[in-house]
Amino acid sequence: MRHINSFAEAVHRLRRERGMSLGDVAAKARYSPSYLSKLLHGHRALLPEVVRQIDTVLGAKGQLERLAEQQRSEGSAGGNKPMQLPADVPGFVGRADVLQAMDAALTSQANGGAHTIVIEGGFWVGKTALAVHWVTRILGRFPGGCLFADMRGLGPGAPRTPEEVLDGFLQALGAGQADLNGPLEVRAARFRSILAERPAVVVLDNIADYSQVRHLLPGGGSVVVATSREHQASLLLRTGGVSIDLPALPINDALTLLASRAGGHRVAADPVAAEAVVRRCGRLPMAVLIVAEHLQQRPDSTLGKIADQLATDRHRLDLFTSPDPTVNIHGVIDLSYLALPPAAARLFRLLGISPAYTVSADSAAVLADIEPDLAESLLTVLRQAHLVTPMPDGRYCIDYLLRAYAHQRALVEEHLRKVEEAQDRVLRWYTARALAANNSLIPNWRDPTINSLLADFGQAGPGFDEAMSWCQTEVATALQIAKNTRSHLAKDLLWALPTAFLPYFAITRSWTDWLIAANDGLDAATAAESTLGIARGLQVLGWAERDLGRTSEAISHLTQALELYGELGDELPAAWTAHGLALALSDSQRHGDAIAHFQAADDRFRTLRHDIGGVVNRAALALAFHEAGDRERALDTAREALDLAQRHGSDGIQSLAHHSLGILLQRRGEHRTALTHFDSAAILRQRPWQRWNLADTLIARADSLLALGFRPHATAAYEQAADILESLRDSRAHEIRARAAVRGKPEWASKNAPAGPVQRLPSWTR
Repeated sequence: MRHINSFAEAVHRLRRERGMSLGDVAAKARYSPSYLSKLLHGHRALLPEVVRQIDTVLGAKGQLERLAEQQRSEGSAGGNKPMQLPADVPGFVGRADVLQAMDAALTSQANGGAHTIVIEGGFWVGKTALAVHWVTRILGRFPGGCLFADMRGLGPGAPRTPEEVLDGFLQALGAGQADLNGPLEVRAARFRSILAERPAVVVLDNIADYSQVRHLLPGGGSVVVATSREHQASLLLRTGGVSIDLPALPINDALTLLASRAGGHRVAADPVAAEAVVRRCGRLPMAVLIVAEHLQQRPDSTLGKIADQLATDRHRLDLFTSPDPTVNIHGVIDLSYLALPPAAARLFRLLGISPAYTVSADSAAVLADIEPDLAESLLTVLRQAHLVTPMPDGRYCIDYLLRAYAHQRALVEEHLRKVEEAQDRVLRWYTARALAANNSLIPNWRDPTINSLLADFGQAGPGFDEAMSWCQTEVATALQIAKNTRSHLAKDLLWALPTAFLPYFAITRSWTDWLIAANDGLDAATAAESTLGIARGLQVLGWAERDLGRTSEAISHLTQALELYGELGDELPAAWTAHGLALALSDSQRHGDAIAHFQAADDRFRTLRHDIGGVVNRAALALAFHEAGDRERALDTAREALDLAQRHGSDGIQSLAHHSLGILLQRRGEHRTALTHFDSAAILRQRPWQRWNLADTLIARADSLLALGFRPHATAAYEQAADILESLRDSRAHEIRARAAVRGKPEWASKNAPAGPVQRLPSWTR
C-alpha cells in the first residue's frame, strides 16, 4: 500500500484542526480538488508557489513550506517521475498468450503476489521487445514511472555494476546528493523507500544473475521486469517471481512479421519459400527482420533464393554476419557458447554434426561417447543457456541457426575422424534400437547377418507397448539419420535402419514414412551393392505399395524380393515376402496364384516354427480359399488359425484370427456367429495403436448387425468407426458416416460377396 508523505499528513492534520474539508482548502487556494488530491498522494510535484498558497490558507506559518523543502531535498516521492522506457517496437506481432500470462502476473501482484517477472529465452527471440511492449501497455498504472537499465549480463564489455545502476536510478528519481553517498545497502534502502511511496516499473534488461540485481529490486507495489538469456533460478526463488520462457514465434506470426516488413506481395507470391525462410530462421523475430531488410535493400533478391541459401549448415549463417555486433550472429551466439563448461561445449558442437536434429539423453550419450547421466546433466546446462529446446516427450531439439553455428564450431574444433566416429555410433545405436523394437512387434524380425555391426549396442527386446512407444517417438529421427549419415564403417546399416521399421509402419499405417523408408533403404542398399539390402528394400517397398493399392507394382517388387531371398537361402524373410505377394495376388483376383504362395509361406512358417507367421498367413489363406470357392476348407483353415493364435496368447494375433474368422462367416451369411468373433476382436483391439483395426472390426460388426435387422445398433457401430477414422484422417470416414445416415445394406449383403477387398493391410497387422 502507498504511504502518504509527511507533507500530506501535515495538510490533513491542519485542515481537520480548522474544520475544513479538502474541497474547502482547494477552493481557498484556487486549485481544483482533483489537483490537490494528486499533489497529496505524490502524483504531482510540490511546487514552491503551490505549497506557499496552501501554507497561507491553513495558517501554517511556513511549516508546510519547510516540510516540502525537506522532502524535495531528500528526493522523496514528491520528486521526479522518470520515463526511461525505450520506444515500443512498431508493428509488434503476436505473443498474445505471453502477454496474457504477464497480465495475470500483474493481477497476482496487485493481490499480494509476485512482483517480479523474468523473461528468459535464447538469442534474438525478442525478450527485450516483449518487455518494452508489455510495460508500455501497463505503465499508466504506476505513478512512479519507469526505470530502465541494460545490465549487459551477457553481452560485449563488462557487466554493469549494481552501484552504477542504482546511482543512476536515484538521480532519475530526484534524490539529493546525500542519498548518493554511503554504503550500497543504505542507498538501496533509500531507493526502496522512494518507490514505496511512488510505485514504478523497473526494467532490468539482460541480467547476469541475482547478485547483480538484488539491490535494484523495489519492495511491494512496484513491478520488476527482467530479461535474461540464461535461467535465473536464484532470482525467481528469492522473489517468488514469475518465469516466462519465451519460445520462437509460431509459424503464422513469423510469416506475418515477414510480410509486414518485406511486403505482403512477396509472401503471397511464394508462400512455400516464405515458410521455408522463416523456419530456417528458427522463427526468431530478429532473424526474420534481417531477412526482410535484406529483401528491401536488394530488389533482385527473392524468398526462393534466400530459402536456398538457408538450406545448408555451411552457408546458413552468411546472411546474418555483420560488422554491427547486435546483428552479427557469430558474436551473439559466442556469448553463450564461450560461457559453457568444456564438456557442455563439446556436446553442443557434436549436436551440430549429428545426423539427427532431435536428441534424447541416451542418444546424446552415444553421440558424445559418455554416460547417460552425464549427457542428461550436460543437456540441462545447454537448456538453461537456451542452446537446446526441450520437447514435450522429454527429448531436445536444436534449431536451424544454432545447429549451423555448432556445425561450424565442430568443423574447426573437432578432428574429422572423431566426427565420423560420432556419426557412426549414432547410426549403429539407432539401428540396434530399431531392430530390437520391431523384433518385439514381430518376433525374429531382426536380421542376424548385421548383428556383427551392432555388437557394441546389444539391445534387450522391449515389451510390445514399450516398443510401439519408442517407434512412435523416434521413427522420424531414425529416418533422418539414415538419410543424413555418410558412414564408411557400416554401409549396410544405411539400408537396415529404414527397413527395420516395416512392422511398425504396417501396424500404424504410416504410409508416407513407409514409402520414404522403403525408397531410402533401397537406394542405400543399391549404393552399398548389398543383395540382402536390396531384397529387404524391395520387400518393404512392395508391402507399402500393396497397402496403397498399387497392386501391379507391389507384385513386381515382391516377386523380385522373393527371388533374391531364395538365392540367399534366407527363409523367414522369404516366408513373409511370399505372404505379402499372395495378398497382392488376391487383390488382383488371381486366387489360384495367391493360394500357391500362401501355402508356400505356410510351409516355411511351419518349418521355422514361427507361430505368428502361421496365424496371419492361415487367416489370409482361409479368405483366399473362400474366394476360390472352397468354402469348407476356408472355414477349417480359419479355425486352425484361431486355435494356433489362442495357443500363442498374443492379444494382437488373437484379435486378427477372430476378425478374419468373423469376415469369413459373414461372407457365408452366418452373421450371428460372425458377431461373436467381431465382439472378441473388438475387445482385444483397445490399444491406441490398434485404432484402425478397431474401426475395421466395428464396420464389419455393423454390416452383420444391419443384415440381421438391428439397425440402431448398426448405426451406432458405424458412427463409432467413423469417429475413429476421422480422428485418423482416413478418407473412409465420410463413406462410413454416410452409410450410418442412410442405414442402407452393404452391397455384398444381397450377393453374399464382399463389395471389395476386405483386408488392405498385411493380415498380421490386424
